[in-house]
Amino acid sequence: MKKFSLLLSILLVIFLVSCEPDKYYFKDNTRNDEVVSIELISYTANDIEIVDSIAEMLDFYTGNMTILETLSQSEVEDFMSEFSYIEFLQGYPHLSTPDGTGVKINYENGDFLIVTNNPDGKEPHGGEAILYNSDGQFMDYYGSISWMQNFIDLVNEYYQTQIE
Repeated sequence: MKKFSLLLSILLVIFLVSCEPDKYYFKDNTRNDEVVSIELISYTANDIEIVDSIAEMLDFYTGNMTILETLSQSEVEDFMSEFSYIEFLQGYPHLSTPDGTGVKINYENGDFLIVTNNPDGKEPHGGEAILYNSDGQFMDYYGSISWMQNFIDLVNEYYQTQIE
């Protein structure tokens, strides 16, 4: 009986560990040195959906975005240093487009990364890190923030406009 319990315990541990999603941190992103500015934005999505695949991701429309504040150039490196340790989980259903208040991280070549907080109670709540090219076309999906409060605290530390 003890052997059976031990075998069952081992199988349970293997099953639980194997279901853990892939994690992504921007500390490993080679483009961190290419950041030229970071803006606090509000984005209102028209056709937001919860999707399982990056094939269903929508492009970014600048007409749906309002720039609320721009981070001072002297704080960009510090912000990116703290942002790079926020954990993003890949593989869960996610929003097809940003929605809510968040940051727009602009790169030298015109590409930009969007991470927003969707406070309206929709599941999932947002926090997706989505990369777009300079024309707003979807390029890559990095994942959803594992703990949204870390992102909210970071934004509220650097910007006068506070998010919930």
